[in-house]
Amino acid sequence: MTPPPRNVLLLTFARRGEESAIREALALLHHNFPEREVFAVATPVSAPALQHLGVSNLVLLSSTRPARRVLAEVAGRRPDAAAIVYSSPRPEGHLKLEFVALRSGAPITYRCLSENPPELVGRVRLFGSVLWKAILTVAHCAAAAAVSLIAFCWLRVAQLLAGGRRASRT
Repeated sequence: MTPPPRNVLLLTFARRGEESAIREALALLHHNFPEREVFAVATPVSAPALQHLGVSNLVLLSSTRPARRVLAEVAGRRPDAAAIVYSSPRPEGHLKLEFVALRSGAPITYRCLSENPPELVGRVRLFGSVLWKAILTVAHCAAAAAVSLIAFCWLRVAQLLAGGRRASRT
């Protein structure tokens, strides 16, 4: 029998107004995993807020530390569970946090939505959410590129019609 992992992961952007949701997520983690230490992925901006709320064990993500190294450190800690704090009552956005939770290998993941009770999310559902949000992100980028290309072509055609074949770019 292998000993259980000794930590749990908290994922949040620690935005203004998320304090109560973070406290609720911490209470959930401490209640369900009383012998585990909570650690969180933090930026230099979110670190003071998380420390103020009692999370002292932080994995810092900054411009000088590659995301790949942060992901490796989180996965290396083998968290027993992860809790993702969302700033809205719906689980929109937060692709980065969901990806980190998925990559951490935590067998249990909670979604902590503001104004709603925490929700247990399976790894398959979390993977589906990450995949769907990644597809939507690529689709939005492709749509933006298509709109830019259409606008460029439209302007170029207008220049050609106004000045002939040798119309210069302006």
